[in-house]
Amino acid sequence: MDYSSLIPLLIDTDAGVDDASALMIALACPRVQLLAITTVHGNVPVRQATQNVSLVLDVMGREVPLYEGASRPLLGAPLDASDIMGPDGLGGVTAWTQPSMRQRRSSMAAVALVQWLTHQPESAQTHLVALGPLTNLALALALKPDLPRYVARLVIMGGTSEARGNASAVAEFNFFADPEAAARVLEAGFKDVWLLPWETSLRHPIAWSDFDALLFPENPRTRFLRHITGYLRQRLQNLGLPGMVLPDFLAMLVALYPECVQESLPVHATVETEGRLGRGLLAISWLPGVSTPNLHLVTRLDLQKGLEILRASLTDGN
Repeated sequence: MDYSSLIPLLIDTDAGVDDASALMIALACPRVQLLAITTVHGNVPVRQATQNVSLVLDVMGREVPLYEGASRPLLGAPLDASDIMGPDGLGGVTAWTQPSMRQRRSSMAAVALVQWLTHQPESAQTHLVALGPLTNLALALALKPDLPRYVARLVIMGGTSEARGNASAVAEFNFFADPEAAARVLEAGFKDVWLLPWETSLRHPIAWSDFDALLFPENPRTRFLRHITGYLRQRLQNLGLPGMVLPDFLAMLVALYPECVQESLPVHATVETEGRLGRGLLAISWLPGVSTPNLHLVTRLDLQKGLEILRASLTDGN
């Protein structure tokens, strides 16, 4: 493989079910050189997140440097999403399938992010995908305030575009889990930021029949995806959703396959950190000409193209 023609990529993740599907398409993507993966608190405690990433690497048959990161937000106590993702964040699969853990490195994730970004060749166009709370990236910015100059493109799964929260009345989980970190990242001056909000995920559920079709023919990858999504599927069906909702999978499509983005809006957005009811809210300035846009808000994607990509990642090499 000619790595000189590939886009250098870093992924920061809290390694729940939707993160796993995102990692699977990234690990199978022919367009990128995956430099490293960092883990953060969020869906599960950070040590569990590291184990979950190791398990995905095992299933995909890949070796990628893996660094463990922040175990708690900048302020306050950590949250988790075990009620929706299962006790281990992967629907309980680790109760009977243990990862090798061979990939874990000793450096802290924030340090690793700085090192990987700043030691790339000057011509490198390194992309960064953040799938969990933004604590690691905020800490990396504290270590290296000019870090944004080393990132060609930053893709974030987080926030709400219409204040339809899933962690509070108005806030999405990743931003609610560390509002201060999210605020710092959005204010840091990254030059090309793409954000996939919670409402866009809700508008792009994978119909249950389409999701079932992804799981055949059976092989180690489809079997793994079936097992890790069982708990989440039951929860979503109980809530009356028409299909599987995988926000991080959609964010990874934005990162790796920008042609899947059918609609996005340039907006200026900040994160509320002080409000009693609005903590973690993504506050978007919709009035034109009032503020300079600091991100692209992704509102519509080509889900069918995305399903083709996921299907290929589940079958390739088996």
